[in-house]
Amino acid sequence: MKEIRKVIVKTLIAVWCLSGGSLSLMLNGYATDVPVAKYFFTVLESLDGRGMEMLFALLGVGTMFYLVRDRQKNKSVSGLSAFFAVCTAFGISYEKTSSWDCIFLFGNQLLFAVFTMVGFYLLYKNCILFIGLIFDYKKDWLKTDAGSRLGKLLFEEHPFAGPLVFLLVTGLPWLVAFFPGTLQWDAHGQLWMTLGAIEQTSYHPVFITNYMGGCIKLGRMVFGSDSVGLLFYCLPQFVVQSLVFSYVMTVLKRLKAPVLFRWGALLFWGVFPYFQIWGYTMVKDTPYYVAFVLLMAVAVDVLGSGMTKKYHYVLMAVAASVMALSRNDGRYVLAIGLLALILCYRKYWRIWTVGLAACLVLLVVEEQIYMPAAGIGKGPAGEMLSVPLQQTARYLRDHYDEVTPEEAAVLQEGFELSLEEMAARYRPMISDSVKSVFVDNPNGDYLKQYFKVWFAQFKKHPDTYVQAFLNQIYGYFYPNCPNYGDYLTVTYLGNADYLKDDYLDLEFGIQNNWLREFLRHTIYTVEKMPGLSLLYGCGIYTYLLLGAAIGLLSRKKWRQMAVLTPAFCVLLICMVSPVNGYLRYMMPVMAAMPIWGTWWYQNCTGEKQ
Repeated sequence: MKEIRKVIVKTLIAVWCLSGGSLSLMLNGYATDVPVAKYFFTVLESLDGRGMEMLFALLGVGTMFYLVRDRQKNKSVSGLSAFFAVCTAFGISYEKTSSWDCIFLFGNQLLFAVFTMVGFYLLYKNCILFIGLIFDYKKDWLKTDAGSRLGKLLFEEHPFAGPLVFLLVTGLPWLVAFFPGTLQWDAHGQLWMTLGAIEQTSYHPVFITNYMGGCIKLGRMVFGSDSVGLLFYCLPQFVVQSLVFSYVMTVLKRLKAPVLFRWGALLFWGVFPYFQIWGYTMVKDTPYYVAFVLLMAVAVDVLGSGMTKKYHYVLMAVAASVMALSRNDGRYVLAIGLLALILCYRKYWRIWTVGLAACLVLLVVEEQIYMPAAGIGKGPAGEMLSVPLQQTARYLRDHYDEVTPEEAAVLQEGFELSLEEMAARYRPMISDSVKSVFVDNPNGDYLKQYFKVWFAQFKKHPDTYVQAFLNQIYGYFYPNCPNYGDYLTVTYLGNADYLKDDYLDLEFGIQNNWLREFLRHTIYTVEKMPGLSLLYGCGIYTYLLLGAAIGLLSRKKWRQMAVLTPAFCVLLICMVSPVNGYLRYMMPVMAAMPIWGTWWYQNCTGEKQ
């Protein structure tokens, strides 16, 4: 009975956190002015326990807590759950108020927030333990033998060709409906650069920008059609994506990954409505995440098999080259990730060095030889200063009266608008409106002056700076934060299924858009499905990645952490990116999840061959 009472209390706390107002501001209090009672009743008012849904939640959570009541002593799970609970509470606060007021507004609010964190801690911890209980009870779920005829055909008899055919068939409706491909907004700007509409700079990677423009120009030259040029880019990209994913499936077979993992990977890439459209989109991010997946697959293939073959060197060089040339931050992910592998797995230093060498040589050719010869300059400085510029803008919004004349003179020199307008342009989750009006090429002396002012203002209001930073990253640590922007990229501006301007003339091959609308609504329908909807947010991938890392570290698998280093580099880059909670930036971690997930499993369960 003592255990049951404990379970009941924990269940009530946890389910209250799942109710509609689990963490809210206690600003108005209750009708009574009794000091303690008014806060007590304010908290109770936030509870929304009406309806059968909450009864089902109560029964389900209570059953789960009861079944894992004897598994509570797990330090790794407890620490991870506590971190997730804190992230969730802060995420709720920033989602509701764009600040941490729901946590720190005053003392009683902090107690309320801590109580909420306890509830989420219980939910996370017992949910993780319950998943472990399921897999312990149903060990046959993790068998490596493909039982069904279809499973044997896909994973055993034809481990490369089978998944390839599956991915091409499941992608066919998207290829037909969105023929000849789709165009993302950044790629639209890149095409304008190559077509002379705007000046070309290194704001977008030069090679991939020129490749996009080259495809459009080839379509014009051969067929007199921009749409065919778009097809020249999108169709090969989709095929290459399918080839890379199929190679990963062969790697998972060699690692003897559970069939459940292999089915999950195949359905994730081929049926979950996301990678089909992104693979068929002209955008710099798709070749980047495909190359990232290839890089991690080669690394795991080499480490899992204990040998290097000639094709490993070729694939490593290709992956490193595409990563370096498709996104400007690819070089940092490559350098840090491959250096970590060199330090931890010196036996295979040659193949890691091939990746570093390919990256270095191509960047030298592009930036030191081609760009000066073609007269292509550097991109705007504000692109690399999203974090400090956002902090300055929030400071101007919240503390404009405290800006000294000397500080104002320095700041005004760096922005193309007045400081009052800068304060009004501040958007907590995206820095584009601020960094776009920062001077393009400030000299070193000005940057020293700017950061001197930046630091002086930081000392006066450090909380403002911290909040500006948290407001721009919480979406990467809060699973409920919706993805910024659309999940589906399309070649249209406004409501028309075409893009026609002074430089481009694009339209879909099928004028009747019923199939396109059906597929679009498929994406938005999946977004509403319990569980699956989380796959459209960045936070769940951060949680899974952190869980894999804690799993390795708790078992003292220090060297094996090197394989996760590229994924953590992507996460760190997201944290200093211009947009909060943007799934497009997290796609490398997302797409490579079956690889690093299998690596975690094989090293944490003793199943590694």
